[in-house]
Parts: sequence; structure tokens; C-alpha cells
Amino acid sequence: MYLLSERAFQVLCYTFTPNFQIMQQHTFGNTSEMVSHAGYDRDKHVLYLTYHSGPTTIAYRNVTPSLWEELLKSAYPDVCIRFKIQAHHPFRRVEPAFRPLHYSFVK
Repeated sequence: MYLLSERAFQVLCYTFTPNFQIMQQHTFGNTSEMVSHAGYDRDKHVLYLTYHSGPTTIAYRNVTPSLWEELLKSAYPDVCIRFKIQAHHPFRRVEPAFRPLHYSFVK
């Protein structure tokens, strides 16, 4: 078991606290069997992926804007997620699970 100093804990919590107002969002629809929603905080370089199983949201640190753009343009997002994001970026589970903002009330 690892113990964090109070300062390290504050930095860790700040890193994984989503700011939904500045976050870019994407819904995968039927293109992904693993992930339903994604959110990207360009200022903090944190990618939030909400998985179909759960739903569970995982925050991945140090994700570059170019990798975010690649994920959005990918014909096979599950491959990009598994081999370029999950395999190379530190992660942490986020509670509650991230959901995209709904703008149905705006006409």
C-alpha cells in the first residue's frame, strides 16, 4: 500500500477533476464496442472514457491533443484505445461516471 502526502493527494485530485465546461466531448455510437462516451480536457491533457460495462469512467493522463484527434478520426476506436491509450497512459477510475451533457432543453 502506498501512502501519499497531502500535497500529492491534492495534485492527484486536481488532475482528475473534470471541468465539464471546457471539456471537449464525443459520443461513439455504434463505432465502439468498448466505449460509449469520451471527454477531453485540453488544458490538463486528461482523457475521460466511459465504458459500456458499468458504466465506468476512467481518466487517462498525459494524452496529447494529437492522440485525441486520432481517436476521433479512427475507423476502429477500440484498437486506438487498447494499444495507444490503455497501454501507455496512467489511469484512474472517476466517480461518478461521466455522461455527455444533453442540450435537449435548448431550442
